[in-house]
Amino acid sequence: MYKKVYIDINMKNKVTDEILKVFTDEGMQFEFISDCNILERNSLYLTDDKTRLSDTLINVYILGKEYDFLDIKNAIFVKRIEDVFRIYRDDVWKKWAQELQFLAQCSLAYSKDKFDRERSERIREIACEMLAYKYDIPIDKIKIDFAGELGYQTPKVETRAAIIKDNKILLVKEQLDGKWALPGGYQDVSVSIRENVIKEASEEAGAIVEPLKIIAVLDYNKHHHVNFPFGMVKIFVLCEYIDHSFVDNTETLGADFYSLDNLPELSTTRTTVKQLKMCFDCYENPEKWDTIFD
Repeated sequence: MYKKVYIDINMKNKVTDEILKVFTDEGMQFEFISDCNILERNSLYLTDDKTRLSDTLINVYILGKEYDFLDIKNAIFVKRIEDVFRIYRDDVWKKWAQELQFLAQCSLAYSKDKFDRERSERIREIACEMLAYKYDIPIDKIKIDFAGELGYQTPKVETRAAIIKDNKILLVKEQLDGKWALPGGYQDVSVSIRENVIKEASEEAGAIVEPLKIIAVLDYNKHHHVNFPFGMVKIFVLCEYIDHSFVDNTETLGADFYSLDNLPELSTTRTTVKQLKMCFDCYENPEKWDTIFD
């Protein structure tokens, strides 16, 4: 977690009492400042003014236009003031390890020089050691989960099926945590998005579906309370329900329909209430729905 959030004094009238209450209730350390060049390590600076970026703090810039990021270097970009809390809660130690792993993996993918590759292997080991030390996880597990891939590092792809009938949505009970989520999972290499949605709905929920429309393509790390090390793209697909009959399997414990006002405990690393509401919004007016993407 970052140490503190400094907020551009020129934004004070934009930070509502409701937002301030959220910051306070969640224990976020923050302060409004006029001088943005405070010399302090591991602290954020929130602004929406390109002329008032900090040279010493970690800039968090609120995008006014989609292409503002092209003009600004070395900043974290958010769309809303309250999104800074998600950044504040992130662990800078983990970010350093992720960047080291990314740079090392890229070097190992393209470098032919023996000594460059040796140095990159060691950098990758250091990234794993950082996470193992910080989170008390066995180094062998870190190496498999965090540094086990080859080639240029790209995000994982996951599909989730939104299957709605009689104003209720089909959820599956996850084996891993006993909580509920939309049926879905990683995109298989050998199948298309449509095929993967059909397969996952069948395997996890015993459902027969017809994919109809892409609801959203979301960046996992922008919409969940945990940070996925490699990054992940989540694709939500509206599906027509045909039939279902749950079959015991290795991933889920059950499948059932739920209304928005009577949801079970969600597996929020997989599915959030906000994402379910988004699926219902698309279902209610699919012809006029514009796909959401980050």
